[in-house]
Amino acid sequence: MGLLTLWAAWSGPIGVVAGYGGALLRARAQMRRDHLDAGAQALQLVASYQRREAQLIAERERSLAYEMDARARARIAADVLQVVHVEAISARLRCHDLEMRQGLPLTDFPLFPDFPFREIPPSQEAHASSATGG
Repeated sequence: MGLLTLWAAWSGPIGVVAGYGGALLRARAQMRRDHLDAGAQALQLVASYQRREAQLIAERERSLAYEMDARARARIAADVLQVVHVEAISARLRCHDLEMRQGLPLTDFPLFPDFPFREIPPSQEAHASSATGG
């Protein structure tokens, strides 16, 4: 019965120490899990920020590409319009020259607008038309 007496005498203090040690180990393991979870959350947050930044960069690049394309098209259209404008003035001068040689009255051509055209912003255009009663 020495073993039972020994067990009865020491089971209380050993149980307390073992329970306290077990609680410490569980708390330490939980802290490690919490730390790993916080790290995983931080990595997920960084990854989502990086995806968002990549989307914004791609959107900005598309926007700049569209803007550059629009400017190039406007420049090409302006060049073509300039050629047409010059040719129209040239045709008018030739027509007047031929009419003068034949002694005919000069044809009254409508005036061409100035080139390059002045762009009026839409807000000023609406203001100008309302001021003139149009």
